[in-house]
Amino acid sequence: MMQQLNDVLGSEFDEHRLNFSTTSGEWRGVKIYLSIVLVALLIATFFDQQISHFIVNQNSIFGNIFQNYADGGEFIVLFVSFQMIAWFTWFECQEPVTRGLMTALALGFSFNQLFDQFTDAMTYTYSMLGNIAKGIPAGVANNDTAATSLYPQSLQWFLTALTFLFLSWLFFIYVSHKSSQQRRYFFFAALIGILVAKTADTTINDMKDLWGRFRPYEISASGAEFTPWYHLNGVNGHKSFPSGHTMSGFLFLYLTFFVPRENRSWQKGMTIFGLAMGTLTALSRVRIGAHWLSDVSMSALIVGTIIFLASRLLGAHFIEPDKAS
Repeated sequence: MMQQLNDVLGSEFDEHRLNFSTTSGEWRGVKIYLSIVLVALLIATFFDQQISHFIVNQNSIFGNIFQNYADGGEFIVLFVSFQMIAWFTWFECQEPVTRGLMTALALGFSFNQLFDQFTDAMTYTYSMLGNIAKGIPAGVANNDTAATSLYPQSLQWFLTALTFLFLSWLFFIYVSHKSSQQRRYFFFAALIGILVAKTADTTINDMKDLWGRFRPYEISASGAEFTPWYHLNGVNGHKSFPSGHTMSGFLFLYLTFFVPRENRSWQKGMTIFGLAMGTLTALSRVRIGAHWLSDVSMSALIVGTIIFLASRLLGAHFIEPDKAS
């Protein structure tokens, strides 16, 4: 299997990974990231309730926007990964049957991820609008109950199909202009991307079940249901710890590895975008009362670690060193 993978990726790619090493700038960035996250977790250990009591507002526009539309990091990483696999196969595979089947299968998986993204966004949107119509806080849309019956399925299929065709065309053009070596890099980045998204999702959701922690908006006036983040309640239907939205927000950070390795300006932009999406999503979840500060801090710690380790396996820097310097 590994020999087949080496044949696909090429010996020059394997040689690059053998010569790869983490730069001093990256180590500095990792230390800063971990310091911020661990300090936030330490503060939350003692002041989770007080922080939420002070800043929660389920009518927050900021909180509702990110609740409704920033939960797409996982879907988007998977969508892009399957698109890259599809068009890599289309351009690089010489056997017609394998080429056609693999391309179609990868495009089918990418369509499914886009469909799930529309399901998520439309569920939250229509649930929010329903709350407003009922005169209750808009942010109560944050729950684990599907609201797909609130909107027409035909609209979801239409929007998904239209968006899929447009984005698939863009990815086709994007990959078609790359060299075989660049396509091989994108293929490997896609395989690692799928691993990253699924590992993060499984880890966070398994912990949610195991911890059984009540969300801030689920706590009664007495506060009797509150437990600190390090306390495991077991499976009880409550899923506050860690934050799934924050996981998805920080998964946007992986998109920097789909930027060509020679384009440092795009890498900088995508790295800043990923960190911003993760941070803003985390803050919005605390603001809207869906999570405690410790929930989002732990999620940021887990996902950031997974992405960093995956990038070492990929042999790619978040921002490639300037060879001219």
